[in-house]
Amino acid sequence: MAKQEKLFGDCKFHIIPSIRELKYLKKALEGREEWILLSCCHIGNLRENVDICHRAGKKVIINHELVGGLGADRMAFQLLKNMYHIDGVMGTGNTKIGLISREKMKSIRRIVLSDSLSVEQVLRSMGDMDYDGIELRPAYYAVQYYNKFRAICNCSFVVGGFVNSEEILEKVYQAGFSGTMTSCVELWNHPLGGKEIL
Repeated sequence: MAKQEKLFGDCKFHIIPSIRELKYLKKALEGREEWILLSCCHIGNLRENVDICHRAGKKVIINHELVGGLGADRMAFQLLKNMYHIDGVMGTGNTKIGLISREKMKSIRRIVLSDSLSVEQVLRSMGDMDYDGIELRPAYYAVQYYNKFRAICNCSFVVGGFVNSEEILEKVYQAGFSGTMTSCVELWNHPLGGKEIL
């Protein structure tokens, strides 16, 4: 049996709906995945949509950089925890990840693999940070570089960016990731969701 991992607390493969348009929220709420990534909210509608998700038994992840009207200081992360009741927050830098962790929310470092230099720089910057999860993107490079990151960081790994076909989803699963975040509605209830991670 696979080791229980940090972000999700289980050994299952997660296909997390990324909601880029609120018209798809209902479909995500009806799905079996317990986590939802809200990618389309601003401070005016975030709490309402988080409440809707929580009432449906779902946990909410946001990328703090995409929440319109939200700052990026300590107070912003306190608001996300205490006022908006966010379960997990994604960010790109170690400073922000530290602020997220201090507020006792799940921390997910978002890493864009744009070229080999960026990969080297990110690997050097990770140091002793304690992430709950890391999102590698885009999918094509995430699969290629997964083992390099896995060797230095003991956390959950998910894939984002261009996870838009069953073939790509299968490659992500076979590589050993804990899951993926995708806006491709057709994949949200794919049979790989909930399978034991490799």
